[in-house]
Amino acid sequence: MRSTVLGAAGFIGINLVDALVAEGLTPRCGRRRRTNVIPLRRRGVPLVEADLDAPETLAAAFADTDVVFHLAGHYPRHGRAPEETVARALRELRAVLDAAAAAGVRRLVFVSSTATAAKRADGRPSTEADVFPADPGVGAYHAAKWAMERLALAEDRLDVVVACPGACLGPWDLRVGTSALLVAVANGLAPPHPDGWVSPVDARDVGRALVRLAQVPAPPRRVLLAGPSLRLQALLERLAARYGAPPPAPALSAAAAVAFADAEEARVAGTPHRAALAREIADLVIHGAELDARLGAGLVPGGLTPLPDTLDAFDAFARRMRFIPPGRGDAAPRQPTSPEPVR
Repeated sequence: MRSTVLGAAGFIGINLVDALVAEGLTPRCGRRRRTNVIPLRRRGVPLVEADLDAPETLAAAFADTDVVFHLAGHYPRHGRAPEETVARALRELRAVLDAAAAAGVRRLVFVSSTATAAKRADGRPSTEADVFPADPGVGAYHAAKWAMERLALAEDRLDVVVACPGACLGPWDLRVGTSALLVAVANGLAPPHPDGWVSPVDARDVGRALVRLAQVPAPPRRVLLAGPSLRLQALLERLAARYGAPPPAPALSAAAAVAFADAEEARVAGTPHRAALAREIADLVIHGAELDARLGAGLVPGGLTPLPDTLDAFDAFARRMRFIPPGRGDAAPRQPTSPEPVR
């Protein structure tokens, strides 16, 4: 299987590259000129320029490619200007689809988000069948993800599969994105947050599942990749106990969380600083659905990694990167865990 990975230098991308290499496959890794590719160079994988803002670079990137893994869908840096965000997201995705079709690519695996999983009216956990019939009207992140999924699934020139990961945790989150709340708690902070359903998943499991979606003859058109759902407040309490940190602050109401996130994004606009609570994180938690992700779990050889093992793997990585200071929350090694049940 000859593959090209867009977004290979990102969190999920590095874990996907590792999963492909573990299968004896050498992916071609797309990069933008300004991207940090040191982790990819250390893996010895071939690099090729693939800039979604320069569609002409995609033709060479996709030459002689069977499968394109598209992990570089537009991710808005803030919750403002949703119309502009959606327009850019669709423009870039159309460029990828057009280039893939022109190159004769057999399959494109598009990585989206569980943000597109709609809550069920009957209160039962949501599955792949539960999708928003229209833009959910939540914020720029949800709008972009929903619009891109709709465009991807309408493609008929090549086989397209949409994968929707939950809250990815584990090694190689170099930008401390999804792991931001975890790092804050591990450093003894009490990060502001709303409460709601979150569905953590090991990024290494996501990488392995994406490889399977590229290989199987008849994959599902849309699949959720997530572990068992739990409340964010409960997860933060679990992390505080793990690191000997103060108990988490009470959760903000939905309205208060959105107002705080908007104010934070306005405060740091035009600076290198990050918001204490990003709007997309607030929206993801507030509107997150409890998930039944058994279909995706079945794609991971050996089953999903239990959450404690994922936290151990992230902890080792974060200490190596000094995101968590030495001595913070050091504990005796845990006993190996058995797989957690998947709902």
